Amino acid sequence: MKVLTPKHKDFEYQKYKNLFCKYKELINDDSDFDEIIKYTLFFAFYTDDNQFIGCIYFYIKENDKLFLNAFANRKMHQHTVEALKKTFDWFNCDIYATTPHKTAILCLLRAGFKKIDNELYIKKKGD
Repeated sequence: MKVLTPKHKDFEYQKYKNLFCKYKELINDDSDFDEIIKYTLFFAFYTDDNQFIGCIYFYIKENDKLFLNAFANRKMHQHTVEALKKTFDWFNCDIYATTPHKTAILCLLRAGFKKIDNELYIKKKGD
């Protein structure tokens, strides 16, 4: 799996922005794409054969908790789960996510998150 950040020479800004805009209503984020790039830890994921999977970004919210949000191409469910799992070693803390969407919930659960409240999920460090 290949991972790109906004500083990488092959970062395809317009491709990621287009996908973000396509799913903005489902992402539950009031920020615009440029704010997300500027104020979060943003990563774009590709398969080993260079298919674009989607993007995951991390930000601090609510009492210094680390949250993630993501958007991905359709029919990339298993790759999205793998991308989520890849990020777990990057942080030495619990990771939270919120979503009402069944597809996103399924990805979170398959990646190891647990539901802790209405639309709130956690991946405990070490689980």
